[in-house]
Amino acid sequence: MFNSAFFPRIRNGYIKIENLVLITLLTSLVALVFMEVVVRAFNQPTRWSVGVAQLIFMWVIFLGANRGLRQNSHIGIDLFTNMLPKKVQKYLEIFNQVVILTFLSALIYYGFQMTFANTGRLITGTSIGYYFITLAIPVGATIMIVTAICKMITLIKDRNNTDIQGEI
Repeated sequence: MFNSAFFPRIRNGYIKIENLVLITLLTSLVALVFMEVVVRAFNQPTRWSVGVAQLIFMWVIFLGANRGLRQNSHIGIDLFTNMLPKKVQKYLEIFNQVVILTFLSALIYYGFQMTFANTGRLITGTSIGYYFITLAIPVGATIMIVTAICKMITLIKDRNNTDIQGEI
């Protein structure tokens, strides 16, 4: 049905879009906070900037966390695991992905509960629903689940190669 290059193209396209969104959001966040510092210096603070900055920051956190998960750039203590045989390291990495999936599943569940609880609330000074802020939790966790599952599939399929580093 699909040729073997179909899914890598989708994955690479998604990564490019995610990077563009992250760069745009982070740049917007810095510009917004800088603007607020300047207007406060002239004693003219805005009512909406803190809420909008919080909205942007939450999305940056979860999209950035997915990028970190994909690139294995989260903090880890590998002093003892590096002493283990490569095959054991691989099984330990699979176990770690299961733990991550469990945690992310809880984030989705409780994140949606938080989102539904905030449906009637607005971000101060705007007409934007506060649930857009809390929606970053379940959406980001869902994206990270896809990344963690892809990592697990790669680890399980690649039985012969014990190198578990690099971007998946």
